[in-house]
Amino acid sequence: MQEYISLLRNNANYRNLWLGNVVSQLGDWFNLIAAAELITEMSNSGVAISYLFLARFLPLFMFSPLAGVLADRYNRRHLMVISDVLRAVIVLGFLIVG
Repeated sequence: MQEYISLLRNNANYRNLWLGNVVSQLGDWFNLIAAAELITEMSNSGVAISYLFLARFLPLFMFSPLAGVLADRYNRRHLMVISDVLRAVIVLGFLIVG
């Protein structure tokens, strides 16, 4: 454990990456809790909550094997740019629907 703390103290790049990941994970967690609360208030249905969790975690299990293969074969920087652009298109689609 001491080695891990030492790494965080002495390596600024790793510390920034780690802190960014912590903030991102907290944001994802609060988003999930807020969405679950919103669904509860709107529908009061446990099935709707289960659909939320299914929609959030099923793609992770479905696309992780493919993502691993792509990350091994192609330039990761290009893959990250492509995935961020696709994610932006999806988020903009939410604005159109909403």
